[in-house]
Amino acid sequence: MQLKSLITIAALLGLTACATGSTPEAKKANAVKETQAALAEIYKQHPAAKTAVSQSVGHVVCTGSNSYLFALSTGGGVCVLTEGGKKSYYRFATAGAGAGIGWKQMAYVQAFMKQSALTRFKESGYEGQAQAEASAKYEDSGDQASANQSADIDGVKTYQVNLMGAAAQATVQGYKYWETDFSDDFMENDE
Repeated sequence: MQLKSLITIAALLGLTACATGSTPEAKKANAVKETQAALAEIYKQHPAAKTAVSQSVGHVVCTGSNSYLFALSTGGGVCVLTEGGKKSYYRFATAGAGAGIGWKQMAYVQAFMKQSALTRFKESGYEGQAQAEASAKYEDSGDQASANQSADIDGVKTYQVNLMGAAAQATVQGYKYWETDFSDDFMENDE
């Protein structure tokens, strides 16, 4: 990844990682902008993601951060679900157990290849996964050396990239997603 691309993505994520804005409409616009920039980076690093998304019944793009401190990990962010041309907005929180240390800004897309997988995401809002990764700043250039992940599990193709930060972890993560229209958003920011 080129340094300029990383800086651009990092700046966008830094400004909008919490779907900033003083109105629900502004937060939605920032969430779309952030996730579209992240999706472009995912496509660059995982060319197969573009095909998976185009063949899916729907896809969700999420951006956020994870912190790893010894046996615990926590994180969260914002997601935009696209289904039949319609967009809906989600928050996510994650917690995990295992071994790890560090912090990273990450993004991922989940392409739902079966309607049942999309329905499961929307109705349960829970997901669990095992993760093992080492990410680090590469030779002081600002570029990232990361074992970016992809998976195809039970009708869901997932492609993840590390956008910035450094972490080494082997964790079992649980994710909780909930839909929001940002009108009664617990993460308030008047920027």
